[in-house]
Amino acid sequence: MQKASATPDHHLPRVIIVCGPTASGKTNLAVSLAKRFNGELVSADSRQIYKCTDILSGKDIPSGAGAIPRKSVQYRDEEYALVTYDIDTVPVWLYDVMTPDRQCSISLYQSLAQTVIGDIASRGKLPIIVGGAGLYINAIVRTPETINIPPNLIARDYRNTLTVEALQDDLAAISPDRLAMMNASDRQNPRRLIRAIEIAQWQAEHKGEAPETRRFDCFWVGIRRPIDALSVRIRTRVKERWDAGAVGEVKRLKVLYHALPGAHLLGFVPIMKYIDGEVSEAEAKDLWTKDEIAYAKRQMVWFRRQKDIRWYDAEEKGIERQVEKDVRQWYTNR
Repeated sequence: MQKASATPDHHLPRVIIVCGPTASGKTNLAVSLAKRFNGELVSADSRQIYKCTDILSGKDIPSGAGAIPRKSVQYRDEEYALVTYDIDTVPVWLYDVMTPDRQCSISLYQSLAQTVIGDIASRGKLPIIVGGAGLYINAIVRTPETINIPPNLIARDYRNTLTVEALQDDLAAISPDRLAMMNASDRQNPRRLIRAIEIAQWQAEHKGEAPETRRFDCFWVGIRRPIDALSVRIRTRVKERWDAGAVGEVKRLKVLYHALPGAHLLGFVPIMKYIDGEVSEAEAKDLWTKDEIAYAKRQMVWFRRQKDIRWYDAEEKGIERQVEKDVRQWYTNR
């Protein structure tokens, strides 16, 4: 286990964060912690936030479990009805928020998550954020970089004349990691690319991260596995999801949402190629597996830059006891 270097902010509300790459075992550990510390889970997964994607996104919803209506959140001109699902008696928030023909922005996710965390804390329970979407997690616990980094208005006038491809090249030259962590929609959005370039350029010039304002006293739990072991788990999960009806789910999605931008749902494109007869079943599974492994590697690139994370090796015995011990020490040391 690697100790974190962050100084705790004991005057702030407390939040546990369970993070790591896909298929690392985050949800099971988070549920265990929630039962020990009277908590509720807040999903920070960029795929599970979408409706009708239970199999593709790997939602750990028990068979027969129904959605429990909770509250509505107003964001700009729209209202979002939130539900929870119980996993082993523990409520999980921010599944099934929106339809997959739309794109969930970081600012929307931030608004939803902040509301949910406030609701959980107001009832005397401990919010536990669980997921692998680093940008989502960062949006919850820290003031967004856009607040602290000023826009470069002169450079914007010039960049507004560039193509999307040119903007992508500019961002890749400054911060390839930031470009890799952007979803497919954002990579095609000139406004977001320009803002990402401004942020990356500011950080490069100032030799570090933007000034931050922390919102919570966070205990970061990072779950990791060797890439070979993780790849085996991913391959197994892809097979399980295929057998569970992933092909049928993709067919239903195409019927329900004709203009579905499937690039942000891993597995969608390979399965569509299989449905269209372009690849065999084995080839589709292999393509899906490779996409998931590549995504896991991008996640780890992002998480390795976060100095606050305490890393735990999921392959080691007794990991749950060790995490619980460390969390309890943090939780009671106030």
